[in-house]
Amino acid sequence: MALAVTGRVRLFLELMKRFKQIFTNQQYIYWLFVFMAILPNIFMFFTESTSLLTRVVQIVLPLGFYAFLFTLAKKPGKPFWCLFWFMFVGAFQIVLLWLYGESPIAVDMFLNVLTTNPGEATELLSNLLVAVIFVVVVYGFGIVMSIVSWRAKTTLSDRFCRRQRMWSLPVLAIGAVLMIINVFCDRGFKAQNDVFPINGTYNVGIAINRFAKQQNYESTSRDFSYNAKNTRQDSLPEIYVLVIGETSRADNWSLYGYSRNTNPGTSALHGLVVYRDAITMSNTTHKSVPLLMSCAGSEQYDSLYYRKGIITAYKEAGYQTAFYSNQRRNHSFIDAFGCEAHQVKFLKDNVSFAANNFDDQLVECVKKRLESYDGGKLFIVVHMYGSHFNYKDRYPKSDAVFKPDNVISAEKVYRKQLVNAYDNSIVNTDKVLSAIIRLVDAKGVNSAVVFTSDHGEDIFDDERGRFLHASPLPTYYQLRVPLLVWTSQAYSSNYPEATAQLMAHAGVPVSTNMVVFHTLLDLSGISSPYKKDDLSLSNKAFAAHKRLYINDHNEMLPLDSCGLKQLDIDQFRKQNLQFP
Repeated sequence: MALAVTGRVRLFLELMKRFKQIFTNQQYIYWLFVFMAILPNIFMFFTESTSLLTRVVQIVLPLGFYAFLFTLAKKPGKPFWCLFWFMFVGAFQIVLLWLYGESPIAVDMFLNVLTTNPGEATELLSNLLVAVIFVVVVYGFGIVMSIVSWRAKTTLSDRFCRRQRMWSLPVLAIGAVLMIINVFCDRGFKAQNDVFPINGTYNVGIAINRFAKQQNYESTSRDFSYNAKNTRQDSLPEIYVLVIGETSRADNWSLYGYSRNTNPGTSALHGLVVYRDAITMSNTTHKSVPLLMSCAGSEQYDSLYYRKGIITAYKEAGYQTAFYSNQRRNHSFIDAFGCEAHQVKFLKDNVSFAANNFDDQLVECVKKRLESYDGGKLFIVVHMYGSHFNYKDRYPKSDAVFKPDNVISAEKVYRKQLVNAYDNSIVNTDKVLSAIIRLVDAKGVNSAVVFTSDHGEDIFDDERGRFLHASPLPTYYQLRVPLLVWTSQAYSSNYPEATAQLMAHAGVPVSTNMVVFHTLLDLSGISSPYKKDDLSLSNKAFAAHKRLYINDHNEMLPLDSCGLKQLDIDQFRKQNLQFP
């Protein structure tokens, strides 16, 4: 018996010795690091819709580069830390591939990291546990092995390094030649767009530049003026409200034909015009909302860096202004434009990240402001939290209409619960919006309320299994949003031509970010050199414009050039919406 135990101990010690030899073998560590570095490229070979040659370049060129670079030190753990940025970007890329299924890390994704509050980030990451755990295990193990490599007494032999250079340098050269050939064969190919990690590094540089410009916005826009003037009597009482929803897609609104009654409040209103064929120009909040709050959507996105928002136009025209938000401040254009108002309130100021404020509190803000209204001209902007994931946290449990709505995990298998919770959040948005409209209507003055959402949402709608929004390439569900305009009876009586035009253009295809600014100013009788009558839904000069999408590099692209797939085009056709 003692001999058997002794034998097992010796066997265990021998296995541990062998394991240690393998664990500290610099050649094994070398190949591990090469594999880790090229892993995102391997995944992207299968996920990307680029040409075969582009995907081959994306494997061959980085493989030669990494394999050569790890031979420049006798201990590969040292080059590992020189390449740590690429490892970090690679881990980030794998998580995004898990989430969106394709595309390199976008500029907007880096900006989302900078402008997303910890609460939102926690909600999202908690539902990406599989991908997060995978990259933590893989790249965390890499960090451990780099330390082992650095401290180990063994080194890579000269012979091993020469042998790896003999094949890695030719592979690197072949990759470079193939890339040059691809430039001539594929006019759409650009290394900074199509080869990882070149594209990820290039995009983070753009993101840093944009963020810096954004932080300098106060000085670059200081002298800007809309030269806005009120063309109506100063004594005429008027109230106008812009309500911006969050992550609300039109397909889940009963006003747009959805089978569930998700709009019991707004569907009962008189004077409401529903724009059936409306889409957003961006699937990200940090882009879409500033476009809705300015005239940049009808010009160039980069004009945001030196122009102020719609609230300033109303102030110049003599209006009292207010901005109420259920979002957290994030040092973005949204904050800057909102803070132009006379009265500013962010509901989540000075509350913990765990606090869950419902949009119902925005109704109270509007109610209090209207209680002090004694005539004159008033403009209010309301920014909701709407249907931002996690959907079940967007409404009181007592208001849950569709059940079960308890989302266990953000997976396709739980789509029923996800949709139930999402639809409940739409019902809550409808309740808030209809309450605001009724409060405004009760004042009995010339008034109008415009509502739209920043973007829509994917909820595992088709075989792609897409979820959430802000993906590098948009989908139909992320683009189609509700656009509603309500006018009071007093407004309709005093300005019948404007309300007639609103109804006449209800079926025209529009880009929300193009028309909201100009429509609001036109409804309010405000003139400005920046106001365009042909983009106002209430003006007889209105004309349908080509609908555009603002891509990751802030280029305005036609819908048929922004990366929509056949499944998306089929949805446009199915809903009888215009598509190029």
